[in-house]
This record gives sequence, C-alpha cells and structure tokens, in this order.
Amino acid sequence: MKKPIQEVAYFLYELDAYKIFVEMSERHWIEEYEKYNLSLHTDNSELMHRFDYRSDLSANLSTEFPQYQRKSYLIMLLSIFEDFLNQLCISVKLEHKLNISYVDFAGKGIDRAKDYLNKATPLNFTANSKEWNNIKKAQSIRNIVVHAAGHMDPTKHKKQLVIVSSEDFLESKSYARIHLLLSREYILELISDLKLLNKQLLVLSEALPNP
Repeated sequence: MKKPIQEVAYFLYELDAYKIFVEMSERHWIEEYEKYNLSLHTDNSELMHRFDYRSDLSANLSTEFPQYQRKSYLIMLLSIFEDFLNQLCISVKLEHKLNISYVDFAGKGIDRAKDYLNKATPLNFTANSKEWNNIKKAQSIRNIVVHAAGHMDPTKHKKQLVIVSSEDFLESKSYARIHLLLSREYILELISDLKLLNKQLLVLSEALPNP
C-alpha cells in the first residue's frame, strides 16, 4: 500500500497523463474531420476508402463523435477521482492505525471519502474550495450522461440546466429533446480543478504527523 503522500503524487501523475490523452484525442477528431472533407474533393483512393465512399459523415465527425468522446472523458475522470480518494482513505487509515474506515461513514462516493478524511483522520480535508464546488457540479453533469445519455428534462433536471447556463464551456441544444454538449475546454478545466484540489491534498499530506 502506498503512503498518503505517494497516493496523492501518483494521482497528479495520472491527471497529467489524462490531459495528454484528451489533447491527443481532440487533435484526432480535428485531423479526421479535415481528412474527411478532403476525401469529398479528391480522387485519392486511399482517402476515399478511409471513409468507405460515404458523404454524410460531416455532422458525426464535427460534433457527434467528439461528444461521445467528451462524455466518456467526464465519466472516467470522475471515476478515477473517486477511486483515488477511496485509496487515500485506506492509505491514511493504515498509516495512522485508525479504528474506523471510510466505508463506516454514511453517504457514498467522493462525499463519503471527503467526510472521512475531514472528520476521522489527521488529514483534516475540509474540501470547501472553489475547485471542490466545480467538481461537484461536474458530478451532477456526469449523472445526466450516465443516467439519461446526455439528455436533460426541463422538469427533472432543473439543477443541471442551471449549471449548464452558468458555465462558459457547457451548452444545451433543443431538438426533440434537450441535448447536453461538452466542450474540450470544459474537460481541460475539470482536469485543472482536480489538479489544484490535489495540490491542496499534497500540502496536507506533507504536513501529516508521523504515525
């Protein structure tokens, strides 16, 4: 088992790697869209074969496919964060020989881990920062993706619609249903918030008393 400071340092490494993954994936869609447009106006057989001679992929490559990817980014990022907090809880418990575990606390997910680290461990993680609030908003948006495939109901999802309207890098489009749209910048800002929060945890981990 890693020590608490090792858990925090490794998560920072994971976030840096995830940011590279996002940037590379986003470049892929731009390049693929450019190749597709070129294939419509060329006799290059290799390019034409790449898209199986289809001429109806413009909306897919410019919007729909990147949205699938960004929604996947969001789900995975918050899953990685929850797993990290749980592992940090386990590490602090073992390091300081505590009698209570995070699973003994009420609630679930990142809120349960946060309460445990704040109330039952010497880490004293209060989690009242702007970054934590942004992560909680992202969690609410993630729930729309997981439970409603990114579609928002004006009655059931009033909270999420308020979040979307207040965020620069979130958008909704109304067709037969209201569709959630995530931008590249939204994902990168979430990574930045996770890194800033984790740097706060790094400071707290460095200040932990010797067990």
